Amino acid sequence: MSHSTPSEVVVQRVPLWLAVSLTVLISLPFGTLLGDYNLALWASFIAWAEYFALGAKPSALKYIWTLFPLGALFMGIFATINNYCVVYAGWDLLPSVALWLFILVAVAVYMMKFHPMFQTGTLPYFNGISMYLALYFGGIAPGAGAGPLTGNPVIDPWILWLWTSLAGIFGGFLGWLNVQLTFPKVIKT
Repeated sequence: MSHSTPSEVVVQRVPLWLAVSLTVLISLPFGTLLGDYNLALWASFIAWAEYFALGAKPSALKYIWTLFPLGALFMGIFATINNYCVVYAGWDLLPSVALWLFILVAVAVYMMKFHPMFQTGTLPYFNGISMYLALYFGGIAPGAGAGPLTGNPVIDPWILWLWTSLAGIFGGFLGWLNVQLTFPKVIKT
């Protein structure tokens, strides 16, 4: 006589298409109604997708909420050094960007070999790097997701780091919220 073990199936009581639309609607005030404090929702949507790429489970949040800001942190260091060299030391922009971006990306990627969390969390880590660089090189202004920038070339990279990180953290939350809005129910079969 064989014994079968019941399996579990997750049923979405609200269809995903509706839950996604509701999640987008809920996110809009954070990118449109906060003035200089608006988040770059497109960066949040990148992290939202990470949540699903990492299995659409709450355990994905530890990777997004840790590694997305860490990736952005390395680019905040890059931007601070680059801005200092260009604005205060008089370096040409292109050689400064090339040198410091090369060094900081190399360090950021080299560090990945020292902790197993990077093996699973490569996507949010690299997206933290790329989202920071998109905001930095895109010339995104306050009100468009860069945070309340001051015009100070040494302070603004850290405001941008904070806003990039918040966008990523918010995106992880949106991924979690999206799943919750389907009102999932586990059924044993």
